[in-house]
Amino acid sequence: MREEASLKEWGSLYEAATKLKEKQPWEKFWDMDLIGIQEGEKEDTVFFSILGRGDSCYGIVAYEGYSGLNDFMMLATADTLNLSTEYTMFSQDNLTCYWGNRQELTAKQRETIKQLGYKYRGKNQWLYFLSYAAGYFPYNLDRPQVLRMTEYFARLLEALEYYESSQMTVNFSAANMFLYKKDQETGQWKGSEAPLPFTSYRYEKLTVTNQELEKELNSASKNEIILEADMQYLGASVQDKKYDRPGNPCICIVGEAGSGLIMSAELTEPEEDPGIKLAQVLASMILTHGAPREVHVTNVITAAVLEDICAMSNTELKVVSSLESIDESIISRFRGGF
Repeated sequence: MREEASLKEWGSLYEAATKLKEKQPWEKFWDMDLIGIQEGEKEDTVFFSILGRGDSCYGIVAYEGYSGLNDFMMLATADTLNLSTEYTMFSQDNLTCYWGNRQELTAKQRETIKQLGYKYRGKNQWLYFLSYAAGYFPYNLDRPQVLRMTEYFARLLEALEYYESSQMTVNFSAANMFLYKKDQETGQWKGSEAPLPFTSYRYEKLTVTNQELEKELNSASKNEIILEADMQYLGASVQDKKYDRPGNPCICIVGEAGSGLIMSAELTEPEEDPGIKLAQVLASMILTHGAPREVHVTNVITAAVLEDICAMSNTELKVVSSLESIDESIISRFRGGF
């Protein structure tokens, strides 16, 4: 059950964010210069990316824990991984604040600002917040998120003041971060330059443990077709009473190279793993129509979820630069249905 923040709680967050804006951190940090706030275990560090230097889009993104840092790494290496902008952005789990334009805000966000008594004028001055979660459309923060973000921003303000007063410099280009850490023995906070816990996106291979499925795939009939497989978020806000925020379905799609025929297209539920869904779609097609000669994908993430299925069915799995049957126009047709 979703719990909304009170106006007073929103007021505390807006006040904290306004104080941060006065520091203009985008004049000192690039979006790839991470600031870590560590109060307890390393794995629970909150990582901040400051937006706006060299651009007109000002904001602060909070990535919670190592899983959040991994999402940041996906975003940072999207081009290398050959991931689409939509898949990368909608795979994120983070809390973000923006200083944008009035038309970017929802009616509810504008009403909150009005009730709080803030008056914004001009371009990139309107403060608003968004929660990103894989499987869901970006949405307003709920109460726990508002409370966490308020606490994060208060600590980030301390960190920025420490960075400025101590005249620190950090070699961010050497995969380091500015770490503001609480000493567990003294309770004192101190800033330092520290290496990032990891510097590349860590994806997981999907391992098939069903022995019966393995036998069926291994004995499936063979054919000479080449299939292409992909998974892409629609970028569409889908309302469902079962969920406390709008969903954003991911389409798991399989087509035939050459003919351009789309053979299967399945949409995920918000809590459903797109990788597992795509693997299920491909396995079902192999058991029904036989194993193809090859399966083409465009990135190692998709390859990792289909590797076992292809190996068990003696199908060659290839990572290619683009897909013939699945392109943006195909995905756009499905987006148009929402």
